[in-house]
Amino acid sequence: MRPDVPTAGACDGAGGFDDFADIRVSTLLPEDAPLIEALEAATNLSFWGEDNYRRFLGELPEYFGRKLARRVAGATRLVGFSLARAVYENLELLKIGVLPEFHRLGLGTRVLEATFEEGVRRGCDRCFLEVRKSNRRAIQFYGAHGFQIAGARLDYYSNPTEDAWVMELRL
Repeated sequence: MRPDVPTAGACDGAGGFDDFADIRVSTLLPEDAPLIEALEAATNLSFWGEDNYRRFLGELPEYFGRKLARRVAGATRLVGFSLARAVYENLELLKIGVLPEFHRLGLGTRVLEATFEEGVRRGCDRCFLEVRKSNRRAIQFYGAHGFQIAGARLDYYSNPTEDAWVMELRL
């Protein structure tokens, strides 16, 4: 864990992080697929379809995810998630998102670090991701966690068409 990035539960007082100490990181399961669509809509991620998420998480062993969830009035609320795959020594971070009202509270760091831990457990020694070149906030987040730009992919994204940076981190 990076010492310079606060995590939930790290601070207290008005507006502090103790309000989020009940948010737990756990394994993203196939039955969580219906919860992902709303989170992706709120975070401007493209939804890949409930059936795809169920297949990735339930049938394809190289895929895995982590979720940030909290119990609210007896129901589970998905606050954030990651989806990744481990292929040989490479961890590919496919998606990561946290609801906007929970940004800048260390929760993205929590789910990212949990994803790294599982990748290392699976034998990965580096992580790759793609990010829209215009997504400065995400690029800054990844840079703060040690990612470096390793290349580019032309016209990688659609709706709208846009190039991507390929970023890499040694785990």
